[in-house]
Amino acid sequence: MSLRLVEIFHQKGNPDDLKFLLQDVPIYEFWVDTLPNGRINVRLLLSARDVDKVIDVFKSFFKDQDHYRIVVLPVDASVPRVKEEHQEETAGNGDEDEDEKTPTDGIGIEELYQKISPSALLTKQFVSLAILSSIVAAIGLLKDDVAVIIGSMVIAPLLGPFVGLALASVMGDFDLMKKSLATVMAGGLIAVTIGWISGTFAPLNMALSNEVLSRAQLDFLFILLAITSGIAGAYSLAQDMAEALVGVMMAVSILPPLVASGIMLSKALYIQASAAFILFLINAVCINLSGVITFAASGIRPMKVWEAKKAKRAFVYSVIILIACLALLALAISVEQRLATQL
Repeated sequence: MSLRLVEIFHQKGNPDDLKFLLQDVPIYEFWVDTLPNGRINVRLLLSARDVDKVIDVFKSFFKDQDHYRIVVLPVDASVPRVKEEHQEETAGNGDEDEDEKTPTDGIGIEELYQKISPSALLTKQFVSLAILSSIVAAIGLLKDDVAVIIGSMVIAPLLGPFVGLALASVMGDFDLMKKSLATVMAGGLIAVTIGWISGTFAPLNMALSNEVLSRAQLDFLFILLAITSGIAGAYSLAQDMAEALVGVMMAVSILPPLVASGIMLSKALYIQASAAFILFLINAVCINLSGVITFAASGIRPMKVWEAKKAKRAFVYSVIILIACLALLALAISVEQRLATQL
């Protein structure tokens, strides 16, 4: 079980009132301190999955004042073990209502935003990493070196905005969606441009290396790979297992197909370049589709009713559009395979 320590700094209300507000939220520990400046510091120990409930309650309670701050901290360990205590308490309660059963573990929406939003924005750090990873990918592709290509996939920042798109679709956050799309387009342009520059100065035998040409060999198995990897990436984030993302980065090839497309464009290999770009689109669409579905299945949604309705519409439209795009890309794979056999 993932635990969180929530600290609320405020000047409104007394501790008993605040504790009453949280009577429906499972709180393992409740501490109150009065600070020298008269402010109150309330600290709560609770499960990560219940953090959003606490934040929603206090945001409503403090809506008429500006001087409050809610801080969420991860808890590496708690002694005695909270999970064992909680099991002992619930074991003697007999039958429970269906709504009172312990939900699946995971992290809150605010924490998910903190993890994903920064990596979805077009910043100097993103541009720098996109340029560096594209250069590394170009070197690996031209030198036919798989290890170098894998290295470029690990440092490439493109996975962040794709996951940001999935989260924005589930939450109905159109501002995050627009920012993520802008970041994806900028990263894609950087990768194709560096690929084109690299291919322009590279001899033909290097530009036609096995690693470059392999990105132009489309197969329907790429769709299955991208979907399963997208599910793994979204699930690892929703369940607070971000270390698993490294495996996702290595499994789903987002950056190398773009660089390979630019390399082949520089040599006027337009059919092969389009195939490599289609591979990138397949990965992009499948990551978003699987991410949207996984976030929704994990219970990631706004807590307020009107926001939840807007998010539901955004989710439905996103799934329909992504499935339509995937169908078109599957058709494009068939066309590319026929063209490849005729060459």
